[in-house]
Amino acid sequence: MATRGHFLTLSFLAASLSACATPAGVGARIYVVQRESESLAIYDAAAGKILPAAIQKLGNMRHATMVFSKDLRWGYLATRNGLLSRIDLATGEQAGAVQTSENSIGIAISQDGRYVAVAEYTPGGVTIVDAVSLKILKQIPATVQADGREHRSRTTGLVDTAGNRFVFSLMDGNEIWILDASREDFPVEHRFQTAAPNPFDATLTPEGRYYLAGHFESDRISLLDLWHPEAGVREVSVRDPRLDFDRTAPIKMPHMEAWAISGDDVYVPLVGEKRLAVLDRRMWVFQRSVPVRGNPVYVTMSPTQRELWVTFSGAEDDRFIEVIDTETGKVVHTIEAGRKIYHLVFSPRGDEVYVSANQDDRFLVFDASSKRLKREFHLKSPSGIFGPWRAYQIGF
Repeated sequence: MATRGHFLTLSFLAASLSACATPAGVGARIYVVQRESESLAIYDAAAGKILPAAIQKLGNMRHATMVFSKDLRWGYLATRNGLLSRIDLATGEQAGAVQTSENSIGIAISQDGRYVAVAEYTPGGVTIVDAVSLKILKQIPATVQADGREHRSRTTGLVDTAGNRFVFSLMDGNEIWILDASREDFPVEHRFQTAAPNPFDATLTPEGRYYLAGHFESDRISLLDLWHPEAGVREVSVRDPRLDFDRTAPIKMPHMEAWAISGDDVYVPLVGEKRLAVLDRRMWVFQRSVPVRGNPVYVTMSPTQRELWVTFSGAEDDRFIEVIDTETGKVVHTIEAGRKIYHLVFSPRGDEVYVSANQDDRFLVFDASSKRLKREFHLKSPSGIFGPWRAYQIGF
């Protein structure tokens, strides 16, 4: 999965590490999913090397997602076979696990750090786990009424937000729920109907105000203002009414953590079109399109907000990265990185970019200024890249 707005400075991270007496070096370690070997590789960004021992036997790592405790003592990894593992960041070992479901798809940690929430495809719902004991505290079934009977819906788009709350979408129920984790009974305090059917994934704006859900086979987005949930969900279109792009209807919205925000501009990659849609988030209306070489998957904003790095799907384009200048809206660099780029992440200060080239079994480190390759490592089927700065960002 990609990150949004790394505004955490290294000095703040260092202060946090000192305050909680976390072992030296932990804050520089980056965790790379190895999809086919059920393992996590660890890259030491300070030393510029892969640590010799990967963390093994973690389960089905397709769409595996990782979050971190605020003291950087623990990482929490949710895997596709429903296993939640706790990772000891000091030793680089698994330190307990719990089976939360048959099939999980997302994870978030509460604002106070006490609870880990896991979104499920099967049986469908959200499971709340105590972050210290790994005890399952509550399982919230995503039940909806359809055709005169009750169904369980797959859940997705799980994020944490202010007030110790979690927000998530019901793919098969066409709803967005807000769960209150400030209360010990973890009630669902709001249920909203989405603007279109089949919400597939969602993201949260960096300040935590707007929750945005994308939909299968739709060019519409469901927008929920969490400052004013009483206003309900509104519909936003990403259609460009002025241009006729070579297009098949978007089969799905891509993983929406890959959306990028710079000032009032929201950059949206669209499956099935060779463009980015740019929304004006002051009014949440379509503003313009940015043509790109292929079907974009991830749009990752530099912490400087000066550049966007865009990755693509499709055999002809999935090895390329295009760099877009946010002032001009033009492509200013093209980088050939490796086949099937699955994830791309900036360092918090924006000096380095970490890239997984899955089909080439390569983990790449680029200099963000020169766009030159600094280091490369052989990793088996690398995928998601997760840094400890996620502990200090809302919406993960």
